[in-house]
Amino acid sequence: MIKQWRSMTVIAVASSLVLTTGCGSNLSKEQQQSQQQSVPGTSGQSANRLKSEQSNGGVQQLGSGGATKIQGTGGATNVQGAGGSQITVPVVDVNGTAYVVGTEFAKSLGYDFDWDAERGVFQLGDHDAAYEFTAGSPQAEKEDQKVSMNEPVLLHNSQVHLPVASLTSLMQDEVSIQKQGKNVVISVSDQNVTGSIDGPDEANTGAELDFEDDPNDPFKGVEGEASPTMGALEADGVSTSMNEEAIPVLKNVNVPGLIAQAKRYLGVKYDFGARPYPQSGRFDCSTFTQYIFGKYGVSLNRTARAQARQGTAVSRKSLRKGDLMFFYVPGRFKTNRTVGHVSIYMGNQLMIHASPKPKDGVQITRINKPYWKQTFLTARRFVY
Repeated sequence: MIKQWRSMTVIAVASSLVLTTGCGSNLSKEQQQSQQQSVPGTSGQSANRLKSEQSNGGVQQLGSGGATKIQGTGGATNVQGAGGSQITVPVVDVNGTAYVVGTEFAKSLGYDFDWDAERGVFQLGDHDAAYEFTAGSPQAEKEDQKVSMNEPVLLHNSQVHLPVASLTSLMQDEVSIQKQGKNVVISVSDQNVTGSIDGPDEANTGAELDFEDDPNDPFKGVEGEASPTMGALEADGVSTSMNEEAIPVLKNVNVPGLIAQAKRYLGVKYDFGARPYPQSGRFDCSTFTQYIFGKYGVSLNRTARAQARQGTAVSRKSLRKGDLMFFYVPGRFKTNRTVGHVSIYMGNQLMIHASPKPKDGVQITRINKPYWKQTFLTARRFVY
């Protein structure tokens, strides 16, 4: 069922629900109770969807003149100084264990989130869901990998609560999380990206950050039909293998056909944490690449971060059609070297991807812009 975009508040309807990380509530108790009463139940009725708003990652930018404080919607406070940024999120003590409200925590990081009451799924990430948690269970998923936590995720007072100690360990490569009294303090150095996502093109001059095509690309200048070849799956099929060793060598496929296949989905709406396309009719960045490559018998992992660990590394100076390009999504309180977005390179400085920006949905974007040059992390090759 197509998911509905709504305001930032979590609706938890049962204690046996599955989650994957998310963002905070600004409704009063009476408003929350009213909204809970008006939402359909989960047995045979429509899915209850809650989405983070696509507004600068859900985090308000602060001014640059001295330290500034802003009171967040759930009690979180942003502080920006000359050397970096900090945010404090209130700690909730549950039977002697420190938790944070999942929605407040997600918003503090500037991540998108999704809460699906029908499936009991709560997701957190950039342009796809990098984290998943299960209520009442210490099991979680990070970048398609199962991980064990010391404490279970809780549904407490109709809100998702995430254990502070486990979050500190899970996200240690991205942010610094420290418990200080009745708060957790999240610290990250600010890094700015010059130019907007839809800014003007920039001529290539051979500079370090310029993208270049591999002159030996066998498909350079070749257009193709969209019909899958070389062991393609059925029209609605998609491989969901999460084995990082699933593609030990490059696969010989009709690369121009693969790109033509991707173009068939231009305009399909973006949806953070999208379910498989045959079910949802939507894509996020990594379900799009997974779906298209799956049609050609190439198994990609579910998330952009996990896909970036597959395939063969490629330089930005030697791009070929069909390469996957990986970027970070700039924003406060995040490590800007963490993969948050993936696209398919089309050649000639063009990529096709599912994204909420600069448009909403599957779109073709020119990459010779300062924004994409600065946020690029790596390219990976799977096919030839």
